[in-house]
Amino acid sequence: MEYFNIQIETNLQVREIQRNADIDLFIQTSGVPVHLEIPDSHYSRIQFPKAKALLLRMSPTSHVITCHILRDIDLFSSFANFEVHKPLEKIVLYQQEGYIDLKFE
Repeated sequence: MEYFNIQIETNLQVREIQRNADIDLFIQTSGVPVHLEIPDSHYSRIQFPKAKALLLRMSPTSHVITCHILRDIDLFSSFANFEVHKPLEKIVLYQQEGYIDLKFE
């Protein structure tokens, strides 16, 4: 699937929530740890344990994608969030055995 010229590669179910021209992508992770891979830095990854869901907020008019890590299935349960700046080619989100890999490429 593709949103605003960014390819989303995942083996998880993605629910699209339209907000005017913006799009929220809601992805349930079922309490599995999310490993955020960080290429091109001094860190290899950041782990978010017990995440129930991810929310990726995207807009055609902004160069920023906001990622919320949720403890429950609503935005008010966000326990971490960060911004990723475009241009990006793809977002990769795959459930492995015991964890979920998240990469912004």
